[in-house]
Amino acid sequence: DVCSSDLIMSIRCYVTSERLMSIPGHASLFFDLGAQKRPTVISIVGAGGKTSTLFWLAHLFQLSGRRVFITTTTHMFLPDHSWPTLFCREPAGLPYHVLMQPIITCFRSWKAPLGKARGFSPDAIDALARRSECDVVLVEADGARGMPLKAPDEHEPCIPESSCCVIAVMGGHLLGKRVGAKQVHRWSPFAGMTGLTEGSPLSLKALVRLVQHPQGAFKNAPPASRRVWFLNRFSQSENAIDERELIQLLSDGDVQAIWLGNAQETPAITRRFVR
Repeated sequence: DVCSSDLIMSIRCYVTSERLMSIPGHASLFFDLGAQKRPTVISIVGAGGKTSTLFWLAHLFQLSGRRVFITTTTHMFLPDHSWPTLFCREPAGLPYHVLMQPIITCFRSWKAPLGKARGFSPDAIDALARRSECDVVLVEADGARGMPLKAPDEHEPCIPESSCCVIAVMGGHLLGKRVGAKQVHRWSPFAGMTGLTEGSPLSLKALVRLVQHPQGAFKNAPPASRRVWFLNRFSQSENAIDERELIQLLSDGDVQAIWLGNAQETPAITRRFVR
């Protein structure tokens, strides 16, 4: 209809101007994340770079003068940075001076066999978010066993209700390449949602289906949260995409922003599509 056509055209015009401009700045990315809300609770789900995305965001917020609390609702590796690490039973019970530190990583326990720290329940993080001292809380809210793509299990992801934004990460470097159980955590549900068969090339259309599926990439995202889809490790030279599919997703769905880039490079985000 006319309204839909106008909306798609407005998005297309914005995307075109974004590509011609410089790399997206911090302010643009913070807008996508809804970072004006205090506390800013951001949950990161999916596969293919959740932890590196979380650490990159922590650095970004720290540079902007925000205080950052890093944790998980599953298990995660400790940062290589010299950030202070704390173990406790209930983060909501931490003393005032701890929550006022510029940056801190906090977990419930250490799982030596995994080489990872165990985090808190979503309810525990919601309780933490009610503390007035909280500024930015970054939560790794999903597990993928180190694989670049995944489909959620019945109990996944574990997203706090206080999340103002959910970022779904996927390994964009696999676009155009053949995929199957060796590249995808929980291949069977992934294949069912995307329509792919073992060994078929990964298309952008298949990933869009995963994003749109109610049991897919944004499963369990709080209804009021913003949704950002991040195609990590994406290469403009090696991973060709049809931008019209991204534009259509933004106009038809609940996703507010799509990022393309690599969380371990500078700049991390090289292309940005927004509503």
